[in-house]
Amino acid sequence: MIHNPELRRNIWLDFSMHRLLLTPIILALITYLAYLTSSKTSESFAFYFACFFIFLWGTKAASETVIEEVNNNTWDFQRQSAISPFSMTIGKWLGSTLYTWYGASISILFYVMAYHHITPAGQGLIPEIFTLILGGLFAQALALLFSLQILPQIRHEHSNKTFRYFFAGSFIGIITTSVCLHALKEPLSITWHHLEIPEARFYILSLAAFLIWTVIGLYRSFSKELQYQHIPWIWLLFNIFCMGYFSGFASFDLPETSIQIENINDLKNLFQTTPYYLAFSVISFLTYIALFTDTLNSIRYRKLLARLNENNIIETLQQLPWWVISFGLTILMGIYTSLVQVNFTGTFENVSPRIFILTSLCFLLRDILLVHYFFLSKTPKRAQSTALLYLGILWIALPLLLNASHLEHLLPALLPSWGQNTGLALVSTLTQIAIIGFLCWNKWQNIWSKI
Repeated sequence: MIHNPELRRNIWLDFSMHRLLLTPIILALITYLAYLTSSKTSESFAFYFACFFIFLWGTKAASETVIEEVNNNTWDFQRQSAISPFSMTIGKWLGSTLYTWYGASISILFYVMAYHHITPAGQGLIPEIFTLILGGLFAQALALLFSLQILPQIRHEHSNKTFRYFFAGSFIGIITTSVCLHALKEPLSITWHHLEIPEARFYILSLAAFLIWTVIGLYRSFSKELQYQHIPWIWLLFNIFCMGYFSGFASFDLPETSIQIENINDLKNLFQTTPYYLAFSVISFLTYIALFTDTLNSIRYRKLLARLNENNIIETLQQLPWWVISFGLTILMGIYTSLVQVNFTGTFENVSPRIFILTSLCFLLRDILLVHYFFLSKTPKRAQSTALLYLGILWIALPLLLNASHLEHLLPALLPSWGQNTGLALVSTLTQIAIIGFLCWNKWQNIWSKI
């Protein structure tokens, strides 16, 4: 790893003698001044300085490392070099944050000293530091991954707005790390797929698992930037992992009781099928993620159709958009959930989960077509933000307007229905799909009729 050219370049750029000497001196002075107030204050100062270096400065550096090179017109030279995707992943992820980890390690050292001064036994210190480092690596990797997904847009707009990726990575990293640190102090357990697991162990292992997935995503993203072609089986595995992971939180049973409860059978059936609905919701959400992070343009679909006509299965799968995988899994999950769902009786008799799944799939298809309408262009301008605006109008603004106008009976025309006004729901969704699909087809014809 020490021979990694990106790591060596960042060491040469970031580590001057001035920085090496001044950083520990400043941190030592501030911590000592806090220590003069109280030992507890010095401990807190050292801990928050470590968090500042890891989650704020480090995440910001990671989110900017590639985008700055694109804006400075130096990224294409690196893409044409002989560096491997793995070396690029390690170099950009760890190399861009080396100095922040230098400052964080000094802060952690002062934190350990202050902690031992207050608590000589030092119980729980190692798991706490390990969790802090793990959360920092996850936040920085996530910020870098977010910035890589919009490189085509950055190249087109020459934008240096990296705050959104820094904020997203930092926010998610801080929240997940805080949850893990809190679990270390509270010896509680969590139920996951009907298993009782200690919270601290479960959350730390979950954080490590998502860190691994994020690093794999970085590797595949850099492979794509370096012109390597891959079949998106990693995205397929990630979708399956997310369905299995998040559905485990809805695995709970109705406690046995001697008290007579109305509609007890419906409640038991609902609790048994809740993991399937949660998995369905997760994979639907991942379909939207795929729509806004993958490259969607007419040229890619032209290549896909050409490879399909040539019966070139490998290159066809290489050109396959991610949303196709997620949407396919959504349909399969919806069918499976509909088959295992038992009809409700009594109070829940008018609730139809199958109608909900069907209308949800129709609205998802409508949104897929809507997003493609804005992206299917040779020069799409602000397609992502425009698509998000229209989705916000369809999912939030119009339903709120109907609700404020006391027209709640018309809501199934805009939102998935649980069986209420099913005819309106189906007619509305199919009409929207037909109209937006027709507009997409016209745009496709206009683009390629000139070629």
